[in-house]
Amino acid sequence: MIMWNRIKQLFKSTAFNIFLIFALAACVLWFTMKDDGEQVMAIISRVNVWGVLLIIGLMVLERLMLGWGLMYECRQTHPHYTLWQGFQNAYVAGLFCNITPGASGGQVAQGYIFKKQGIPVSHSVGILWLDFIVYQSTMTLFVLALILLKFHYFYSNYSEFFLIVLLGFAVSSGIIVFLWLLATSPRFYTWLTTTGINIGAKLHLIKDREKTLANLDKQLTAFAKEIVVLRTHKKMIALLALENLGRLIIYYSIPYFCAMALNIPMNPGMLLNIIALSSFVAMINAFLPMPGSAGGTEATFILMFSTIFGKVDATSIMLLWRLVTFYQTLLIGGIIFLYARTRKDIPISTEEEHRPRTYAPEAMEENEKETSTL
Repeated sequence: MIMWNRIKQLFKSTAFNIFLIFALAACVLWFTMKDDGEQVMAIISRVNVWGVLLIIGLMVLERLMLGWGLMYECRQTHPHYTLWQGFQNAYVAGLFCNITPGASGGQVAQGYIFKKQGIPVSHSVGILWLDFIVYQSTMTLFVLALILLKFHYFYSNYSEFFLIVLLGFAVSSGIIVFLWLLATSPRFYTWLTTTGINIGAKLHLIKDREKTLANLDKQLTAFAKEIVVLRTHKKMIALLALENLGRLIIYYSIPYFCAMALNIPMNPGMLLNIIALSSFVAMINAFLPMPGSAGGTEATFILMFSTIFGKVDATSIMLLWRLVTFYQTLLIGGIIFLYARTRKDIPISTEEEHRPRTYAPEAMEENEKETSTL
């Protein structure tokens, strides 16, 4: 037990997780480069610098779009929240999602930055819930559309991976379906808080039944409030969904632009296939608990993209792709986080801390009805 506790503490260490990211990436790099290293380096040596700058610009734009979304949500109740503050929060989210197992630290870090920016914890919890709901729903529908459009092609060519992709999609979509059921179905909520938690306690998956139940009620109340926002502010939700869709398209298309920057032969018709493959890599990575999905992401990317480009080209694309999507976020996110930490906290009054976060009177009335049914 003592050894297990030490291992858990080790994996909570930011320094260890950063070391683990680089160590696992180095192992994958060594295995993939040991036979084709010279060919890969030859391809990378002819990279177009302007192409790389374009890709980095696209990734910064993706963070800027998330920052805009956070600003748009915050301004409903905090009109002085700026795009620069949202941009900082977006990069800090990316940084801590990358360096914590299962991306578990992203929202915690965002809550910390929100508090420094003058957003009370009681409000930031709701903002992050709303952001999660809209993102998860948009991503689920987008990936579903890609699967349906390309099912026959990818099932024929990637049968060994496609079942894992479908399982990853089921887990991802299951999360949002579970939350919706929890917030809208009293019968399901009653079953979970009685039979479900009792089963978890008997299997020793839940140590403190009362604490788990209290935490569940707290999170569910916050989630139910955001459901009301979804129902009563359709224009805002539509804009946030478009923002998330734009971010997903940018992120999933980065391998296409990496291939262009490396002067690897392609045609525009390959773009949709590459976007679909990128989304499938993300689905598989949902099963990888390591910080930043290090090691597994690189290996999965090479295995899947090798069927389009060949192993040498896929490895070259992976190196540039990982550099601009992952390590760029670590570098810029780390700088922004250090900057944000040094900034003076914007004071939050006691009145502001306890003021309910509501977008409109009708939303407050609807929220009271919704919460009373739980």
